[in-house]
Amino acid sequence: GEGGAVTWKSHVSIDDEDLYKQFMLLSLHGQNKDALAKTKSGTWEYDILIPGYKCNMTDIMAALGISQLKRYDEILAKREGLFSLYQQLLKDVGVELLKHRQEDSVSSFHICMVSLKNKDEIQRNQIIEQMAQKGIATNVHFKPLPMHSAYKKMGFDIGQYPQAYEMYKKEITLPLHTLLKEEQIVYITETLKSLL
Repeated sequence: GEGGAVTWKSHVSIDDEDLYKQFMLLSLHGQNKDALAKTKSGTWEYDILIPGYKCNMTDIMAALGISQLKRYDEILAKREGLFSLYQQLLKDVGVELLKHRQEDSVSSFHICMVSLKNKDEIQRNQIIEQMAQKGIATNVHFKPLPMHSAYKKMGFDIGQYPQAYEMYKKEITLPLHTLLKEEQIVYITETLKSLL
């Protein structure tokens, strides 16, 4: 199953309680009460204030999330180590990796996005196919929304977003997960280098 959580930092311009209520409305069919609130004696009545979504986290997903949060530092260290190996092995081959660490922030190292400098969309797609032939599953994060049918129908045009398209056309995402072994990263990077 998939699950997730929305978090934010408190700020003077944000009403935390109001923002929480907005997320709750959106995630639970637009209901003004969650299941716990409706179980209290005499409080079953609720209203649907907006046509919301069904994307609230299940109790099982929450339990898994809590157990994973306890391992977060360990998982983050593992992912950062694997990403650092990618950086080391790809430092002089004409690619640029997405930065995960800034002066005042750090990401979860959940993906390894690589910009293939001096490549276009056709060349990038050929590299993806050739890597697949060598048993390496890659991806693209992300295809800009104006390139998808639903957004084209709404009138969006990728021509109005040249920076998004410029990033997209040469981006490839390499495998990055905690079960990845160092020798696999060596194989992935050597394969990519040979195709570049």
